[in-house]
Amino acid sequence: MGFDVRRRLLARALAAACLAGGLVGLSAAAASADDDYPWAWQGQCPIVPQEPIVEPTPAPTPSPAPSPSPGPGTGPAAPDDEAPVVEPPPPPPPVFDPVTGHTYDPRGPRPTCARRVWSINGTIGDSWGFVLRNCTSFAAWRLRERNGIDFGNDFGGHHWGDARKWDDVARRLGYRVDSVPAIGAIAQTDDGRVGHVAWVSAIGPGTVTVEEYNHAVPGGYGVRTVPVGDFRYLHLDDVAPSPFIGSDRQVVSVPDGLGESWTVRVDRTGTLLLSRPGAPARAIGPRRAFSTLAAPALTLSGKGLPWVAATTHDGRVLAGTPRDGRLVLRRTGTSAPTASPAITLSRTGRPLLAATSPDGTLTVRRLTLHNGWSRPDRVGRAGSWATHVAPVLARDASGDTLLVAVGRAGATFAQPLERGRLQRLPGAPGSVTSTPAVTATGGGTTYVHQVDADGRLLVRTLAGRHWSRPAVIAGDWSPYASPAVGMLAGRLHVAAVDRSGAVLVRAAVPGERSRVPGRVGAGDLTRSPGLVTRRNAGVFVVAGRRTTPTLLTRPASAVVDSSLPTRAGFTP
Repeated sequence: MGFDVRRRLLARALAAACLAGGLVGLSAAAASADDDYPWAWQGQCPIVPQEPIVEPTPAPTPSPAPSPSPGPGTGPAAPDDEAPVVEPPPPPPPVFDPVTGHTYDPRGPRPTCARRVWSINGTIGDSWGFVLRNCTSFAAWRLRERNGIDFGNDFGGHHWGDARKWDDVARRLGYRVDSVPAIGAIAQTDDGRVGHVAWVSAIGPGTVTVEEYNHAVPGGYGVRTVPVGDFRYLHLDDVAPSPFIGSDRQVVSVPDGLGESWTVRVDRTGTLLLSRPGAPARAIGPRRAFSTLAAPALTLSGKGLPWVAATTHDGRVLAGTPRDGRLVLRRTGTSAPTASPAITLSRTGRPLLAATSPDGTLTVRRLTLHNGWSRPDRVGRAGSWATHVAPVLARDASGDTLLVAVGRAGATFAQPLERGRLQRLPGAPGSVTSTPAVTATGGGTTYVHQVDADGRLLVRTLAGRHWSRPAVIAGDWSPYASPAVGMLAGRLHVAAVDRSGAVLVRAAVPGERSRVPGRVGAGDLTRSPGLVTRRNAGVFVVAGRRTTPTLLTRPASAVVDSSLPTRAGFTP
């Protein structure tokens, strides 16, 4: 083959390789629009040796048939035509493979990576210490770009290394590692030789969608939706909570002053159930219409009649009280489907209702003298409040109506609605998925119990108009469940869920000791317990996956380990 022919063939091959590389890059960007990883399809991996391509041998050209002998009287015979020279066809241009980073002869197999390690200019590491185009490198990139964390292999002064070690390092650094996903959390598993990590981009009912590298596509980007239980979740700095975590509670109760409790709850079908003391629960409002992620609110009027407020699936707040023997719920505003409303009585004895809208705007309404609800009064800045916790309305020890609410970043604020301004409570940010509890004791002290973002149970007290710095109740608490506070055996106690899902009862005032059982059952990281009082039966904690009541104390304060309800008609 002459020099000019070889030069033309080489030029065609290079042009085809550049075009193929450009086409592949364009198609990859279109198919993976969210793949902003800076080394997507860059670098080369070591490939499995390939068998050489054997050029086909051209078939021999058959010889032409001999010409007939000239007859007598004819001229001399014409010479045979010269046989044509057949050259083999030129090889096809090489094709660029974006996965391995190599070009290859399309007549042979596509190259295969011998190891899932890619190098660029002789280096296999990215800018923050992980291996190029591996799951750890992409997860680190997502944390840097989407979560705003300056993450690298030495983050926090520890070596993170292979994916199978990430959960252990996160725990050592004090980060939460659990079974509850969140947007922006790292999904991690020890499965495989070195484990795997991915970035949580979406959450569905029982499912989680992750973005990842080097899983289904060697050295490439992928998105898949799997059951939540396929991973554990590392919460380094979540972008947003799961949309399926709210301010739900097993049961909401209010004592009537006679040793009994009214209760209200939303069952698994979304039906609102109300129970008066000694009577079975009955459905109120439209059936299957209420959010199962937001607990209802309950208070009693001066005549001992219930005021109920609840959030529907579509974010309406319905509230009402019995009139002419029927409890009719009317729309009073809007709420995030993950945020409970709050309702209580003001100094004048008329109801107040607080709710957080889907965009995070907190408002308060008052029942007017004409039994209609006032226009909403906005509290704080619009859009500044957490939408997975409930605002809390309660009477403090001085008789004022106290509003306590959690901001989007966990800052907790309190405001007496009859007087005073919004005031930030001292201490660490609270969890944006755990509602505080406000309790006023007969001794003139007001307490706020709250789980913070790190899983500590904090206690603040109000003295005059000043809040104390928080004290800590020992334990490792779930930031997805809300504490319940009440009087047990003559002392203030708090029931809360720990990180394992167990429901624990502790003395609510630091320094005091409890005489009731400390562990009352296994529950759910996201299900808050409730306290229910039954005259001549005792105080029950309602907890667990099936709303199971556990008796803590009898009226005479006799301590028992566990008991079923002892009075007919008990309904939580």
